[in-house]
Amino acid sequence: MKKANPQGKGMVPVLQDWHALQPTITAEKAVGQLLADYCVSSLVLSAAFSFRPVPGQDYSLYYGEDGWQLSLITPMEWGQRQPADYVGVCRLRMDMTWQLSLPESVGDNRAVATALARFFDAFIASLDKEGTLEESLPVYLAQLPYYQRMLATGLSTSIRDSARVLGIAREPARQLLSATDQVPLLQKVTTQTE
Repeated sequence: MKKANPQGKGMVPVLQDWHALQPTITAEKAVGQLLADYCVSSLVLSAAFSFRPVPGQDYSLYYGEDGWQLSLITPMEWGQRQPADYVGVCRLRMDMTWQLSLPESVGDNRAVATALARFFDAFIASLDKEGTLEESLPVYLAQLPYYQRMLATGLSTSIRDSARVLGIAREPARQLLSATDQVPLLQKVTTQTE
């Protein structure tokens, strides 16, 4: 017999997690910033992690043989045991989108730079194939681990609400991409840090 709740969580903890991971603030954003937030958030949610992120807290993003990994541990704390190449600092915002701040030296690491460019290109290609922006959102992705799935649902709510405020939720994603200069979009995706 198949268990109704494969993560072994009762409904109360699930509802508590959903309440904690719902967007509480949805700021009005320009189309380019909205797409950049969607891209960065998709990248972070593709990373492996098994903890519940908290808005306003900094996390470290790494890239290695096993792909993307989000960690509570900074490169300084890892020391010589660092599991993969450091990418940058991620912060979950109150609107359930993620901010990614890259060190200036990230471009020196060819593997990380290539992985970031490949992810960005795949994100653009997926939007280019989809129907509307709203239809492209990860409302419920069963294949994701528990916290990533909850965060993806929160992200979808945030992006959908922001897109509706802008009046672009039902616009073809391809049209939004063609109206947005993708070079500045890539720059918006990643903010540089000192």
